[in-house]
Amino acid sequence: MKIYLIRHGVARESASADFDADSQRPLTVEGRDAITRIAHALKKLDVRPDLILSSPYVRAEQTAAILAKEFELQKRLVLSELLAPEGKAEEIISMIVEKALVDELFIVGHLPCLALLASLLAASNFDLAINLKKGGVCCLLADDLRLEPHAALEWLLTPKILLKA
Repeated sequence: MKIYLIRHGVARESASADFDADSQRPLTVEGRDAITRIAHALKKLDVRPDLILSSPYVRAEQTAAILAKEFELQKRLVLSELLAPEGKAEEIISMIVEKALVDELFIVGHLPCLALLASLLAASNFDLAINLKKGGVCCLLADDLRLEPHAALEWLLTPKILLKA
C-alpha cells in the first residue's frame, strides 16, 4: 500500500481573520493555485490514489477537494476528525486498517499530526523529524498495516519541487 501524506496548502492567517476558529481558515488564492498545480504534478508522477482521507478543517478539506477533482475521486473523499492537527497517529493507523485498505491512499492534513504519523510508520517511534511544508507530499510504502504498523519512506517532495514538474 502506498500512503501519500499531503499537508494542506497555504491558508489565510488567523490575524487577518473574518472567521471564528482556526478550523475555519480557508486556502488563499495562491494556496489553491499551488495545490492545483501540485495535483497535476502528482498525476504526472503516475500517482493513482483510490481514496482520499482528509481533516475536516476548511483548508485541508479544500486541498482534498482539489485533489479529488484532479483524480476524479469526489465520491471517494472521506473527512475524519482524527486528522485534525492534534490527531493521534495510532488512531489514524487503526482507521486505515479498519476502513481504508486500498492500493494508494491520500491523507490530507496538518502538522504536527502528519509528521507524527510519518515518524511512527517510518521509524516506529516519534523521534524521526519530518519537515512537511504546506503542499508537500510524503510517500510511504507499507506491506500490510494489519500485521505491523510500519512503512518505508519512499520519497518526500517539497511544493517547490512539485511546482517545477
